[in-house]
Amino acid sequence: MRYALLALAAAALLGAAFFIPGSMVSAPLFTPEPMSLRVLFVADIMLDRNVARTAEEEGAGVLFAGVMSLFADADVRIGNLEGTITNNPSIARRDNKILRFTFEPAMAAEILTPLRFDALSLANNHALDFYAAGYTATRERLEALGVKPFGHPLNVAGTLSTVIEAEGKTLCLVGYHSLFDADTASVVAEIQALRPNCWRLVVLPHWGEEYIPTSNTTQQEAAHAFVDAGADLVVGSHPHVVQEVETYKGKAIFYSLGNFMFDQNFSWETMHGLAVVVDFREAETRFTLIPTTVSQQKAGITEGEDRLRTLKTATVADFVLP
Repeated sequence: MRYALLALAAAALLGAAFFIPGSMVSAPLFTPEPMSLRVLFVADIMLDRNVARTAEEEGAGVLFAGVMSLFADADVRIGNLEGTITNNPSIARRDNKILRFTFEPAMAAEILTPLRFDALSLANNHALDFYAAGYTATRERLEALGVKPFGHPLNVAGTLSTVIEAEGKTLCLVGYHSLFDADTASVVAEIQALRPNCWRLVVLPHWGEEYIPTSNTTQQEAAHAFVDAGADLVVGSHPHVVQEVETYKGKAIFYSLGNFMFDQNFSWETMHGLAVVVDFREAETRFTLIPTTVSQQKAGITEGEDRLRTLKTATVADFVLP
């Protein structure tokens, strides 16, 4: 399999960002340098409704068979889980207009375990679909799978962050959800409190307007506040489509990675997203943007013209495309 490589290097010592022209490479993407940490970020993952039907009818393995190589090549794997893991019967499968998502525990475990996620964000508008009990059950079931949950739909103190130790490095993750309460104060305070003990710190916000391919002023102001507080990277979700990438004070901001697993088969934009492989190094950070496709509840690596179209959607003037 061949990947489209769009690389961005942020030179920490210079406090500036520069971009490397893209090229075509074969898996693995490239060999990490010593004292580096490779982190995979994927966006919205929803396992209810037609996704659950596909898993039941064709087997859980079909959902992510086309992207398993991404997970195998990373030291740390992070995503956004759009829903709960509970014993409640699915409401969305009964009526797809009622957007309350829950994932049957055994099926969720069968789907998520092979992906080996290290952490999943619950800072989104579906983590309370089955109220506080559903949120708590989801955290407990993720922890039982060895996945660290972080973030809360109401940005509740004590739930915002988690810390991952990998390759001798401390990676701090902070969740932020803007749709119920856009105040960034608690998240900024969390970043500032964590910062002295983090080798790298990433904020994962759930924000913006659904199906709109560009960020808004509120997103931009929040992202800049996170970087000003000490974030090394911002990786956003919620719009269900890819939004642009920005550099601010030498740090990258991905406003939305789009969908990674969803059943929104109604438009090209909702069926194409980005996975981002980040190589954190002492002197620079290198980003590899990998366009992905989710069609009929099956994820894969995007090829051909669709690959280039996805990259152009994310591109700002500083990027050099293949």
